[in-house]
Amino acid sequence: MPIYLHYLGIEAFGLIGFFLMLQGWLQLLDLGLTPTLSREMSLFRAGTYSAQDAWQRLRSLEWILGGLAILFIVSFWFFQGWIAINWLKVQNLEIGLVTTCVFLMGLAGTLRWLTGLYRAGLVGLEKQLWVNGSLVVFTTLKFVVVLPVIAIADSPPLAFFEFQALICFAELSVFAWMLYRSLPGYPRSILPCPVALKVMWPTASAMAFMAGMWVFLTQIDKLILSRILSLEAFGYFTLAVAAAGGVLALVPPLNQVLQPRMTILVAQGRDGELRELYQISTQIATVALTVLGGGLALFAHSLLWAWTGNRLVAAEAAPILFWYGLANTLVGLLVLPFMLQFAHGYLRLHVAGNIVLALTLMPALVLASLHYGAEGAGLVLFAANLLFLLFWVPLVHQRLMPQVVLEWPLHDILPIVLASLLVLWVASLLLPTETGRLITILLVMVTMLLSASAGLLTGDRTRDLVKNMLFREKRL
Repeated sequence: MPIYLHYLGIEAFGLIGFFLMLQGWLQLLDLGLTPTLSREMSLFRAGTYSAQDAWQRLRSLEWILGGLAILFIVSFWFFQGWIAINWLKVQNLEIGLVTTCVFLMGLAGTLRWLTGLYRAGLVGLEKQLWVNGSLVVFTTLKFVVVLPVIAIADSPPLAFFEFQALICFAELSVFAWMLYRSLPGYPRSILPCPVALKVMWPTASAMAFMAGMWVFLTQIDKLILSRILSLEAFGYFTLAVAAAGGVLALVPPLNQVLQPRMTILVAQGRDGELRELYQISTQIATVALTVLGGGLALFAHSLLWAWTGNRLVAAEAAPILFWYGLANTLVGLLVLPFMLQFAHGYLRLHVAGNIVLALTLMPALVLASLHYGAEGAGLVLFAANLLFLLFWVPLVHQRLMPQVVLEWPLHDILPIVLASLLVLWVASLLLPTETGRLITILLVMVTMLLSASAGLLTGDRTRDLVKNMLFREKRL
């Protein structure tokens, strides 16, 4: 990110923020079909479906999502000028350049979204190691290898988005090839199967709504602020949100590992194993999310300065990072109850809860953004997610896992959060203000390590896990 700032400037960096937001909103096109395919592939792996059934489901979804992808790319071609002129508040960049970048954003974002279909299928087949390894490669290509490209380019913003479109096309091709290779046999027809679509419809319809709600709840603040803020101010906001996004980087691998296994355990009626997996996963996730989110919040200014080397950037972005770091911690924890509902195929409560959350969040975000900017938006998101965790998640547990209604928040989460945050808070008071950037990063890393240790030792399941790893008896 600091290198992007150096070569692009803060206003062009705002375009990257708009691109990231656009990728989020593109999930609305998914119609809940991508997570549905992941679930169907898990059921195939559990022995519920045959290979031909799996092929029919995949082929049917390819027709639907492929058609939507073409429609969206064409739409972006027609509306690229309007977005550049009427939506974005451009001050110094050439409008023609911004217009071209907007179309390339739409192209790259659509290709990346379509790749999600094949990635979800592979996750459902529990090919997590291959998926994660490939994501490492393509993420490195998109955001690291691109650096020398923009360094030597005559127009760095244009070169950045052209490179994104190229790599996203390659990523789509590789993931599609791997999913085809992972399914046994061959599809009997290239046409969609109405019967397969009908079978998937109950889950897909609920997931379509949930996907839309997820996009709305996680991206509406960015959409509002992209309209209200100048492109330069949106660049500062993007930097803070990118840093806070480090917390949510834990969610996809957590979902990839847990969701297929939880779905299989529910399908096979292994309730005791499901509960144990759910609670130990909660404690591990609580440690990781609290340490990262709390650390980013309490050390926001120090980390931003050490990261960028720019005190102005640190001063502008630190208050935003504080609230977004805490809010993302809660968002990450709320993914676990959702995975429990998805594994059971029971999403009614989550749908109802998110409707209530959305209806209250939208006006609160607009008012907060207009009066307090990005910092106010972050505060609203934190408060909304905290209330959801405290008052709605217990209803979910009462329906699906009543044994943990009180145990989950009071035993699996609260002690770990208090222990980890206490270490971070005390260290934030003691951290020297006049130190070099490298020393600052090292001190914060040591603090986070101590905070993680405190959290792991506080949770009973994580404590037993650490004990077993460290003192496991060697078998003869």
